[in-house]
Amino acid sequence: MGNASSAVEGGEEEGIDGDDGQDLMGQSPPQSPGRAAQAPLLFTPQNPMVPLQRPGDLLPMSNTLIQNTSQSDDIIYEQGIPTMITWSYGGKEVAVEGSWDNWITKKVLQKSGKDFTIMKVLPSGVYQFRFSVDGESRYSPDMPWVRDEFGNAFNILDLQDSVPEEIGSVAGFEPPLSPESSYNNWPLDSEDLAKEPPSVPPQLGCTLLNSSNSDENSLLSRPHHVVLNHLFIQKGRSGEPTVALGGTHRFRAKYVTVVFYKSL
Repeated sequence: MGNASSAVEGGEEEGIDGDDGQDLMGQSPPQSPGRAAQAPLLFTPQNPMVPLQRPGDLLPMSNTLIQNTSQSDDIIYEQGIPTMITWSYGGKEVAVEGSWDNWITKKVLQKSGKDFTIMKVLPSGVYQFRFSVDGESRYSPDMPWVRDEFGNAFNILDLQDSVPEEIGSVAGFEPPLSPESSYNNWPLDSEDLAKEPPSVPPQLGCTLLNSSNSDENSLLSRPHHVVLNHLFIQKGRSGEPTVALGGTHRFRAKYVTVVFYKSL
């Protein structure tokens, strides 16, 4: 392409060299005789683009970075209360499983000195869990625990929504002394010794089996983690004594009570 297109003026053709054509391209085009004046053409400058990297130039991502990223994502996406679970009774390999995922998975604890620890982010609630030490099911006696009806022991984890205040920020409080006149230590007389003992222990009236429905705000919203078993004798209307055996089991906010009645 040594020559550009030729222009016809007065019936004569004149050639334009390539260099002269490039100079004319940078100038405004000549006005046509039959057309009005037009604005020169404007070109939008292109933004510089970063060149794409070749597959051989890409650096491989380390496994440590991938693991740290996945762990941080789990902490971000899981909304709950951070809880540290510790095992301090030796062993070579310690894992933990619990009701937070319906006993599906076992998480291995990390060894830190003589203890094994793991951080769990859980929603508020009551959970049961147990440790697996070298393949054997164990429980930690220094944490709340309970046995089921089959004799299996489980640790209890109670997570509250509210965060307790720091003890150091609470101002010291000394209760006032009670007046000495409000207490006495009189010995028991014959009238006290002549009283008959109650047929039913008074503690049974405070349990879930015999408690009446009440909406009082003074009642505790979270009872103790226990399996309640009661044995008492109740006299029916016909005068025949009846033996009733009742058991109440609680899991989170659900209570199941089973009572067996048998006449003597």
